[in-house]
Amino acid sequence: MDYLCDHRGNCVSFMLKVKFPAYNAMIECAYRNRGGIEGQRGTLKSSTAIRIRRRMIDDIAKGTVLPPVVIGSAIGDVDFSEFFEMTDEQMINWLTQHTDDLSLIDGMQRTTAMVEAAKSSDLSDYEIRLEFWLAKNVNNLIYRMLVLNSGQVPWDVRRQLETVFGSVLKQIQNESCDLSIFSVDEGRRRRNAKQYQSDNILELYLVFGSRKEKIDIKERLSDEFVRLDFLDLTANDESIHQFSEALSLMGKLDSCFCRAPQSENDERFHNGLDIFSSQPACVGFIVSTAILMLGRPGSTQSRDKLLAKWENDKRSLMALIEKMENMSSEDLFSFLDGVVNKQGAK
Repeated sequence: MDYLCDHRGNCVSFMLKVKFPAYNAMIECAYRNRGGIEGQRGTLKSSTAIRIRRRMIDDIAKGTVLPPVVIGSAIGDVDFSEFFEMTDEQMINWLTQHTDDLSLIDGMQRTTAMVEAAKSSDLSDYEIRLEFWLAKNVNNLIYRMLVLNSGQVPWDVRRQLETVFGSVLKQIQNESCDLSIFSVDEGRRRRNAKQYQSDNILELYLVFGSRKEKIDIKERLSDEFVRLDFLDLTANDESIHQFSEALSLMGKLDSCFCRAPQSENDERFHNGLDIFSSQPACVGFIVSTAILMLGRPGSTQSRDKLLAKWENDKRSLMALIEKMENMSSEDLFSFLDGVVNKQGAK
C-alpha cells in the first residue's frame, strides 16, 4: 500500500482503493454526525450546486472515477510502522473496526452523491480512491485538514473544525473532566456553573488560538490572520492542554460567581450564574487568559519569560478565587457589585 510520512505534522498519508459498500460502512458514523444527507442538502442551496450534484450522481451510476475522498483518525501514542506493511484489505478491515474514531476530512459532497446514487443503482463493485490520514493527536489532524483546504473553495474555520469536532471536544472534556459540555443534539440548557454549550466551547477554542476577541465566528473565520494564528495553534501539541487550563480557571470563577444572590438592579445579570452564561464574558476571559499565556499575536517574548509571567498571574487569580470562595453570598454580591461599579466609573 502506498504511504507517505508527513514529518512536519507527525502524520502518515495512506492511499488505497475501496469498494462503496465497505466505504459506506466505515464512514457512516462520521457522516451521520455531520448532519447526514438532510444536513448536507441544507448547505447546497443554489440551483447550480444542486445541478452539479445531480450530474455527479448520474456520472457515478455510469462508473465515473471521483477524486479521492479523505478520512482521518487520531490514534494516540501508537507506532505508525505497524500500518506500513498492511495490504489494502487489511487496512480496510482496520478502518471498518474503528469507525467511531474516523473523521470525514474532505469529500462530504461526493459521499452524499454516492449515497444518493446507491438508492437507484448497484454500487456493490464501485471503487473509490481513499486517502487516509493517521495522526498521533487531533491537533495534527486539524492542522492537516486546514492545509488540505487552503487554495480551494474556502470553508470557514468553524466548518473545518466541526469535521473533527467530536474528537476535539472529547480531548477537551478529558482535560477538563469537571466541566459539562452539552452537544447541540442534546438540547440541554445551562442551569449550573461549569456547564457550557459545545458550540460556545468551539468558539472559545478559536478565539484562544487567535487571541483576538473581535472575530465574527459565523461569517469569515478563514481570514488570513486568523488562519495563520490558528494553524500555529493546532501545530502545537500543547494547545488543547493550554486551552483546557484556561477553561478550568473560568469554571472555578463561574462556580464562585454562581453563589452570588439575585440582583434587582441589573437588567442583564439577574444572578451570578448569568455572568458566564454570557458568551461575550466567556470570550473576554479566554482571550485575556490566552494573551497572558501565549503573548499577544506576533509577540517576540521568549517562552520562558511568558511562562514565568503566566505562573505569577495564575497565582494572583487563584488567590482571588480563594478569597471569593471564603466569602458569604452577601459579601460576594457586595464585592462583585463594587467591582462592577468601579469599572463603570472608569
